[in-house]
Amino acid sequence: MSAFFQFLFDLDYSVFHALNSLAGRSSVLDWFIRVGADDHIIPVVLTLLVLLVILLARDSTERESAFRCLICALIAVVVSMVILFALNSMFFRPRPFTTHPVHLLLYHNTDSAFPSNAATLALALSFAVLFYNRKVACIMLALSLYLGLARIAAGVHYPLDVAGGILLGLSIACFARLLEPVYRPVARLLLALQYRLLAAWVPSRQGGA
Repeated sequence: MSAFFQFLFDLDYSVFHALNSLAGRSSVLDWFIRVGADDHIIPVVLTLLVLLVILLARDSTERESAFRCLICALIAVVVSMVILFALNSMFFRPRPFTTHPVHLLLYHNTDSAFPSNAATLALALSFAVLFYNRKVACIMLALSLYLGLARIAAGVHYPLDVAGGILLGLSIACFARLLEPVYRPVARLLLALQYRLLAAWVPSRQGGA
């Protein structure tokens, strides 16, 4: 068993070294790596894409599904944050740049590398949306993969950190999806509130107008 884990960690570092060696070769490539690895850019885009699901809804059935999607994504994010806090408190893996010479393309703190918090949250969001809107989810999954690869190339995560985030994000999204019978009435309530607000914005007709 120890030989297997040693092989796994050796493979992990080899893949990390291969991706991180891309950094510093081209200013254009470095820019793409920094954009993908940034803590805010892709997470903000993913959040906007979740909201886009509501805007794309064409009828009441799709709108209710979109609200379920929104609630599912919100639950997935909250659960992810709780689990990540617990894991980071119990388990610590050093960042690559603290133990190896790396091409570090952006500053990052030295909290636990495993699992990748950014990858976990991004994948939890993406997989939650996948249950309701595959087209938007495919875009989100592609961006999440870009984020994970960029953070490896930037020197702030090992591949196993990102892989752990993917598996954790998927598990949490599935858990949130299983709770749908609980939050389905909330989605219906939100749909009813939306119709009331839209009706209130319609100007009333005056006689003789």
